[in-house]
Amino acid sequence: MEEQKCFEVSLHDEIDQHGYNYSSQFPKEKKPLEGWEWGRPEDLQGLKMILLFPNGMTVSEKIFKTESSKGNFETSKAACSKVGGLLASPRNSAENSAIQQIAARHKKMPFLGINDIQTEGTFKHLNGEALGYSNWALNKPDNSEGIEDCVEVRPSGKWNDKSCAEKQLIICEY
Repeated sequence: MEEQKCFEVSLHDEIDQHGYNYSSQFPKEKKPLEGWEWGRPEDLQGLKMILLFPNGMTVSEKIFKTESSKGNFETSKAACSKVGGLLASPRNSAENSAIQQIAARHKKMPFLGINDIQTEGTFKHLNGEALGYSNWALNKPDNSEGIEDCVEVRPSGKWNDKSCAEKQLIICEY
């Protein structure tokens, strides 16, 4: 029996005369799977773009992805962990921008994998690493009402400290 190689492409834009889906982000004269061969490294980037659109993005070696669900901070961490990822935690402006763009597509603000639960005022990544990059909004963090230990990304891409009990968009990184 011959091995079958399958993958799902669930895009909604257009279907060509052969019944293939393709995204309008690709020029019509070159469909994203045209000439694609299994295992050719140069084809993997295009395939990643297809499989991630519109719920994810790649930046360098990281993949950021959402399934559009929401959860509080603990639920969000657990959801990402369950699928082999971590709650998104940008280390630079390009990663922050990717998270912001995904959030904008879903019109929801996400939690980041950053908090000051252990020591008030000292925000760290989930692995305990100190922040080397931050993008705080003006006058933030402010720990309003003494309950804001988690971090959300606003539509502007700026960060705001937020109660960990709030339900936010879950974006995982891989």
